Amino acid sequence: MAVQKAALGDTGGHAKPYAPAAVIRASYADQAYSHLFHQITSGEFAEGDLLPSEHELTAMFGISRPVVRQALKLLRQDDLIESRQGFGSIVKHRYKVPATEGFSDSRMREILMNLEFRKVIEPQSAYIAAQRRSDADLAAIKLAVDEFKIFAVKVDKVAHHLDFKFHHRVATASGNHRFVEAISAVEYDIDKAVNLARYLARYDHLERARFVWTEHLGIYNAILQQDAELARELMSNHLDQARARMLEIQPAPST
Repeated sequence: MAVQKAALGDTGGHAKPYAPAAVIRASYADQAYSHLFHQITSGEFAEGDLLPSEHELTAMFGISRPVVRQALKLLRQDDLIESRQGFGSIVKHRYKVPATEGFSDSRMREILMNLEFRKVIEPQSAYIAAQRRSDADLAAIKLAVDEFKIFAVKVDKVAHHLDFKFHHRVATASGNHRFVEAISAVEYDIDKAVNLARYLARYDHLERARFVWTEHLGIYNAILQQDAELARELMSNHLDQARARMLEIQPAPST
């Protein structure tokens, strides 16, 4: 399907397009939404730009108009676009807002609960990955680390799937598909939620990206050295830091 290829993007010739099972299973509307989400948050569509018409999006993605409308509805819910009758959908202008004006309390609670879930799952996944990883697994994880550095650190851009790709490939290296399914279940929060918060609040993500890349590299090296205990410890610390970084740009949820 056309949208699946478009949404996954090009890796610059370094590897085949990344296609985790969670993306393949996503609805057509979710795939179209994901593609447009990353075009907006990466600046491909700038503030004030008019998106392609529904007819053009239908042809571009090979999907029906009702499905396109569902994808646009999701973008409106994210406060990324506004639709004007007889004119089309426009990328909304962002206003510099306090970091406290981001996610609702309920959405923030969900993100933090997902981080708690990941804190249980991912350190053990990294531990087992260090024991079982193959050369192909190592190459795949290293590629994810290097791509994150190129796009998010050197180029200073929000890159489609790069954070999720690293975590997905560590889970894959464990050889246990249940770990892969678990990490895929929270793909939205890894791949979109934080980027959305930073985008809407005009939060400078370069410094954060450098920390994330350094942490990913440390986990990779522990898996490379088959130091399972260190891999588990570093993954646990990485998720603790992820929570701390999230709270830097969002308030703690009210109780």
